[in-house]
Amino acid sequence: MNILLVNDDGIEARGLAILARVMAEHGRVFVVAPHSQQSAIGHGITIHEPIRLHERPGLFEGEGIRAWSLEAKPADCVKFALYALKLDVDIVVSGINDGPNLGTDIIYSGTLAGASEGIICGKPSMAVSSDFGSFDTAERELPALMATLLSADVLSAENVLNINFPACSFERSKGIQLCDMGERPFIHDFVEENGVYWSKGGWGRGNNPQGSDVWAYENGYISLSPIQINRTNYAYMEKLRARLPISLN
Repeated sequence: MNILLVNDDGIEARGLAILARVMAEHGRVFVVAPHSQQSAIGHGITIHEPIRLHERPGLFEGEGIRAWSLEAKPADCVKFALYALKLDVDIVVSGINDGPNLGTDIIYSGTLAGASEGIICGKPSMAVSSDFGSFDTAERELPALMATLLSADVLSAENVLNINFPACSFERSKGIQLCDMGERPFIHDFVEENGVYWSKGGWGRGNNPQGSDVWAYENGYISLSPIQINRTNYAYMEKLRARLPISLN
């Protein structure tokens, strides 16, 4: 199996190094990651600026791991790996992100963007995240989780498996919960300092019943959520069809 790794924290991030060690047990690993921090960049792509590539030999532990950093965004890294470097890739894995990617917050996530670009390009993909500054649970439990997922024939080129390890207040997870997407709105506070505004703030409380990814994360579980690219609300589309005329002529 040929595995492409990407992230949004940058090529030298600790979480990416952990992920590379884990995935090297399952196949040949390639790493194409941003040259610098790209958190909260969302699913942007680079079209008006030059893209510079840097090969990074010896950066990762493990036999045969080839790595490049790209002066671009996470989604660019996946496209570049497939279409410029022409790597033969079977699966894309993004992470391990320094911070959870849950609920509505995934809209901003460069980690999810890297994995989502994988399925746009027809590759089964996963995104892996952990609590801020805490990789202990992920480092300990990810090997068994990956072994299970890769052997169970559950990966799909139509869905990102979004994996979040629990809050760092839990030394070990309580297990895995299959979850839907909860609510985790970021509440902005724009602070003026010397005539310049900085975006600060924190996460607000949403509706997160048991079974949501936010609930699982806050209650000690690993959340596993299938995320699609297609955002069409089919039920609402049927309501519109019933209420609106087919033609406006």
